[in-house]
Amino acid sequence: MVRKQLRKTLKLAASVLGFALVATIASALVIQFRIRVANDWQQYAPLPEARQPASDDRIIVFAPHCDDETLGCGGLLAAARQKGARVRVVIVTNGDGFRIGAARTFNTIRVTPSMCIKYANRRQRETLSALRTLGVSASSVTFLGYPDRGINALWNDYFSSERLYLSHATATNRSPYSNSYTPQAPYCGESLIADIQRLIRAENPTDVYLPHPSDNHSDHYATYCFVTAAIAQLESDDGDTGQIRMHTYLVHRGDWPVPRGDHLNEPLAPPHALAKGDTRWYSFKLSEDIAKAKRQAIRCYKTQTAVEKGFLISFARKNELFGNLPTRRVTSVANGVIQVDGRTDDWNGITPVVIDAVGDFLVAGLTKGGDVRAVYLSRDDKYLYIRADFLRRLSKRVTYTVNLRWISRSNAVRSARKPSDGPVTERRSIALKPPHWCNPRSSTAWAYKDNVLEIALPSAQFVSDGVLFVQVTTRLGRVLVDNTGWHKITCQQTKTYQAPS
Repeated sequence: MVRKQLRKTLKLAASVLGFALVATIASALVIQFRIRVANDWQQYAPLPEARQPASDDRIIVFAPHCDDETLGCGGLLAAARQKGARVRVVIVTNGDGFRIGAARTFNTIRVTPSMCIKYANRRQRETLSALRTLGVSASSVTFLGYPDRGINALWNDYFSSERLYLSHATATNRSPYSNSYTPQAPYCGESLIADIQRLIRAENPTDVYLPHPSDNHSDHYATYCFVTAAIAQLESDDGDTGQIRMHTYLVHRGDWPVPRGDHLNEPLAPPHALAKGDTRWYSFKLSEDIAKAKRQAIRCYKTQTAVEKGFLISFARKNELFGNLPTRRVTSVANGVIQVDGRTDDWNGITPVVIDAVGDFLVAGLTKGGDVRAVYLSRDDKYLYIRADFLRRLSKRVTYTVNLRWISRSNAVRSARKPSDGPVTERRSIALKPPHWCNPRSSTAWAYKDNVLEIALPSAQFVSDGVLFVQVTTRLGRVLVDNTGWHKITCQQTKTYQAPS
């Protein structure tokens, strides 16, 4: 009876909207259902247990916004304090750009910059209350005061102190908060990296917890970039930070976590698609008292639970998730090994630096030619080669963009550069739309074949002693199809790869 009624409904819709539109809607519903089921069943997959904190641990948790530290690491923080470990919580932004929350808090539709600042101050107080519930004192919390919904902009376009970012929320280009780590911190990437490095040097951490690079929120994956770039420079300059254990946590990823709502006695599992990637996920088991304390801490965020309670309380589970990322390196190849022709034979034996989740977003499921599967990097004396593989054949309707940022690791490299040589960081963005369009065209060679895209850039732009961050995005018009997030790649020379004869 139900099937008969469904067929009648679809026929009626088809007569009104057209068969193609109904078919698209039906496909979208099926894709969304499959994603939900896959995520739901992932909780039954076993995960190795995460290491428990010890009394001599020195832990720093970097959180993009007020509440992320509790959602992702609240149980870990409580357990660490019970063991007597030293902890430092660093809040990168005060969440002043969440206008829906500010409008709800002040019961208005016209949110002014002064309201955004007052709203952020309230969020700070909620953070201190939540962390106090978890055993973390206010003296162990640092607010950096950088712009909410602007961290990715600092990474992409406002890195240098010569050009500051203007916050859309507070209408300022410097921190307006009196308790910021750097008073009136300028809104630029250089300032943020400097603050992170000062904190790392002061705390000398054994463990750092930071957002996962595949988190959907731009502030989150950009925070990952800034923290890892800062530590990479310190590793080279100081030589004593190489023993830091790095752990990532996830907050935003589609409709994850599932199920939504208050499920204190159920486990938290990574999204199905990310579980199949190159992240090594661990389950951090929470004792009953810590699980209840975390649930209570989440409820301290009244400004947030008033808007999205179901989402926040979904993180009150009997465990937390942490992921360890592999070390990714650019593969050195002999000159002439890689030919930019869209073929993959000359890449045999070279492993991907990024394995991206496929089929876990609605638009990517409908436009599989824009669903990124893997990214490869190699270099010879002349060129840096980039290869991106997609789930299906590249589409003429999709724009493919590869973003790169290189940051020097070594003081020797930085001091050797003259002011006229430019900054110690380089940014490149290559947008392509098959079959003809490429921006920029100068010094860029590219080709594609079936589901493979290849690009070659002069390698002189990327010094070997540094770290390279790569991101691949695809768009259908203005609609985002897929985004790999930014991933850190080490540029140090490795053994030269020889193509098989």
